[in-house]
Amino acid sequence: MNEVISIVTPSLNQGQYLEQTINSVLSQEGNFFIDYIISDGGSTDNSIEIIKKYDDLLKKGVYPIKCEGIEYRWWSVKDHGQSEAINKGFKLAKGEILAWLNSDDFFEPKALRGIVNVFRENPEMHLIYGNGTIIDENRNTRTIFREGPTDYKTLLKRGDQILQPATFFTKRILKNVGFLDEQIHNAMDYDLWIRIFKIGKSLYLDKKIANARIWKNSKTFYEQKKGIEMMIQIAKKHGANTEKLELVYCLKEKFIVLINLLKRRPKTYKVIKNIFYNLLYLDTP
Repeated sequence: MNEVISIVTPSLNQGQYLEQTINSVLSQEGNFFIDYIISDGGSTDNSIEIIKKYDDLLKKGVYPIKCEGIEYRWWSVKDHGQSEAINKGFKLAKGEILAWLNSDDFFEPKALRGIVNVFRENPEMHLIYGNGTIIDENRNTRTIFREGPTDYKTLLKRGDQILQPATFFTKRILKNVGFLDEQIHNAMDYDLWIRIFKIGKSLYLDKKIANARIWKNSKTFYEQKKGIEMMIQIAKKHGANTEKLELVYCLKEKFIVLINLLKRRPKTYKVIKNIFYNLLYLDTP
């Protein structure tokens, strides 16, 4: 495996948080190279100004690089959505380890060092994923994302239980299963995880890797219902019992406050969650 990790940031009018996203990538430290690609879809706010700012800092050699080196590439061209923007970056990526980081999310310090080291120690793995925090527009914690390890069958039964910005995979598995489906504009990560888990090897890392921001202008927030509907369609496409999956999402929505409180007590949450799913799928092999 080469010593390059490629991160793609799809960007569109998220200047309010973009600088934090960029800094969280460029400030990573460790003995690896960062290939950072920002795929902007034609932003009209201050996003381009921010992107150019870091391009200039790197070219002038004044940005404090803490890894072996950084290649910084970007463009601003209208596209057909987030999936296409990410795929454009992946198709140009130079690293063997890949991930995407949305323009309002950010990595934890030293997150990439931990990920690269785990891939080095486990070269047979195709995907590694960890924990994170769901935050709001003011960086207040909404909930802790620590769902634990999963597998192909569990993804189909329980829906998406993987935090996208805390997930990394190899170029070889992406080429094997195919890029993001550009016809999917919500939950495209869930579709990709199912395809990877079906044939690949994965490893859960019980460590905080990233922070995902859910706020009024994030697609996860304002298209939440559409996202759930798409996840159910995706699961059905892959052969899941969507009747029970619909019940899962209905109950999650109804008891979201209680669920978030339970997540602050990981052991209790894990026990209750497992009891619920075991009862729900009692009649299913």
